[in-house]
Amino acid sequence: MFSTNHLWVTILGVTMSMLFILLSVYFINKLFINDTKDLLVRFILVIFGALVAVFIVDKIIAFKIPLIAEELNLQLFDLIKTLTLMIFSYYFGTQKTSKE
Repeated sequence: MFSTNHLWVTILGVTMSMLFILLSVYFINKLFINDTKDLLVRFILVIFGALVAVFIVDKIIAFKIPLIAEELNLQLFDLIKTLTLMIFSYYFGTQKTSKE
């Protein structure tokens, strides 16, 4: 999409990417600000949202231009997968203890 030689297209791609990442972090922070009282959990959720947004930007917006190396891309995907499992286990663990 943004792998052209025109400067304005590149600037537009970078601006859209940064806007997408910032909006993702803002949305996740707003979504969990009232539900999660623990600051560490909110911080992990915001970092998780930022990592997923960077991964999406790398795959969709800059699909022909590799923003990160392939090895780092695989490590980032593995980290996202691990964090997803940890977040779900924490969330369902707290839901189970609050019902009991």
